[in-house]
Amino acid sequence: MQERSKLKTFSKRFKRSLAKFWDECKLAGLGLIMASRSRLFWVTFIPTFIIFGTLISLLSAGSSVIDLFFAVDFGGKMQILGDGFLSLLGRGRNITDFLLNFSITFLQAALIALLVFVYKHRKKNQKKDSSGAQNAGLAAGLALLGSGCPTCGTTLITPLLTSLFSSGSYAIAGAISGILTFVAYILLLWSLKKVGLEAYAIIKSEMWRKRHEKEPGKNN
Repeated sequence: MQERSKLKTFSKRFKRSLAKFWDECKLAGLGLIMASRSRLFWVTFIPTFIIFGTLISLLSAGSSVIDLFFAVDFGGKMQILGDGFLSLLGRGRNITDFLLNFSITFLQAALIALLVFVYKHRKKNQKKDSSGAQNAGLAAGLALLGSGCPTCGTTLITPLLTSLFSSGSYAIAGAISGILTFVAYILLLWSLKKVGLEAYAIIKSEMWRKRHEKEPGKNN
């Protein structure tokens, strides 16, 4: 009986925690949507999406593309960058590679845009918290390190592993890059939830303040 009671208690706590987590995710999503109505959000999101996404695409194509980039003239560099961005949008990529690179680029750009939005409003209250920015940087680093083409076996860490292992380096690199990409996704989603919640609180607080200031007789 005692074990059954403990099991019921654990089950109730787990359900409450799960419900709380889901509610926080919904509020964070609302915070992201509401923040996206700000011009500042898109001013940050668009260049981040283009730059980070192009870099991911170029690294996914292998080190030969990077070597070629530094070997050609300015016109050639612009063409390589243009091809990299179009690759991010799906040109010349299979659906798996496209969804992988596009989704992680979108999440990273959304997180950076949210961080800038929140930071602007934090300055008013002189509140500082760099954990979100640190997570964004770490997630970006993991995403870049794990970037690669699952179908062709290229990844940024393959040359390093090739120097350590004479055989099976592509298989090992593919497994490690997959783990790094998965961790990057978790960090991005976790940080988006945290920063999205703060954005939601900030926006709701400002909406309440503006509505309160417009109420007649507020100074009475």
